Amino acid sequence: MSQTDKWVASILALGIAGLLLGVLALAAVSRIPVAHIYVNAAGARNIIVAGHRAVAAPDWPGAYRVTPRFTNPAFWSDATLYFRQGKVVTIPRQDIKLWVYRG
Repeated sequence: MSQTDKWVASILALGIAGLLLGVLALAAVSRIPVAHIYVNAAGARNIIVAGHRAVAAPDWPGAYRVTPRFTNPAFWSDATLYFRQGKVVTIPRQDIKLWVYRG
């Protein structure tokens, strides 16, 4: 390989690596639209303490239905829930039983 070929190959490799890191960074800070979620009693308690509503799910005993607008991606052990009004709530992911996404 000539010096020019090595230079072109390294520029292409750095470009691809930069593109992949950019996509990962964008995914890390994006918010995912959620229609509603089902949480267990511990998660419902945290959400109610924060001033939001969690109602008992009629179709799932022991679960509570919560309607946040957005959530963070599933890269971390905690889920951050963004509601229409009020403060943001962070709960452990093991407290969430089911996600129902919008769109």
